[in-house]
Amino acid sequence: MTKAIQVLANDDYSILVTLEDGRQIRVDLTFIKNESGPVVDPLKILSEFKKVFVRNGIVTWPTGYDIDPYFLVEQGFVTNKTA
Repeated sequence: MTKAIQVLANDDYSILVTLEDGRQIRVDLTFIKNESGPVVDPLKILSEFKKVFVRNGIVTWPTGYDIDPYFLVEQGFVTNKTA
């Protein structure tokens, strides 16, 4: 199973995720701005979006919204060449 070990949110609503195998993946999450619901609505505020963290290998926000690492790999692109 692919696991995230670190995440950093950017001002453009993308995240940079480091996976346990060393790959760094950049993922555009601007689609969040078009979603709605109690766990997504707060993330439309950049300061809330930036509260992202990793819990049990999964990219997560305090609202309970999370993104599976497999989605990150499929939708993002690798930013380093070391993996």
